[in-house]
Amino acid sequence: MRLLYFLIVFTLAGCGGSLNDDQRKQMKEARELKSIKKVSEAEITEMAFLQGRDIMKAIRQAPNAIDSLEAEYQVRISWLTPGSPGGTEIERQLIDAYLNSMLTGSALTDNVQKLAEDSLLYSQPVTRELPDGTVAVDGVWNISIPTKQVVLAIEK
Repeated sequence: MRLLYFLIVFTLAGCGGSLNDDQRKQMKEARELKSIKKVSEAEITEMAFLQGRDIMKAIRQAPNAIDSLEAEYQVRISWLTPGSPGGTEIERQLIDAYLNSMLTGSALTDNVQKLAEDSLLYSQPVTRELPDGTVAVDGVWNISIPTKQVVLAIEK
């Protein structure tokens, strides 16, 4: 009986289980993804700004490839013009806020809003200067980014 246990242990030890460098690297990365790390709201917001700006740069380079950009970045991209019935409630509120800011002379900048526990909304207005010197809002690009994707990007 002891000889049987010894043979089983010897066989298992002899089979090794040695991993090559690529397999070790993959296991380490998988372990890091599953580990719990604390990130602040400020870090999440900052990373959402960075990701949103990167996506906007890609949109400017290929404005007709929105579907492929959505798939590539795993986000939802939409364009909303003032007065249009489309968009979510928060997207319509944001475009109204941009229009009101324009009336008060405030600078129109990009923005990040928390949509729900699982997503963030990056928005960027598109403006043009009119001949009389005022600024008109042509519309707003809205990019819904999953919070998990933002947090994982902070880890890298």
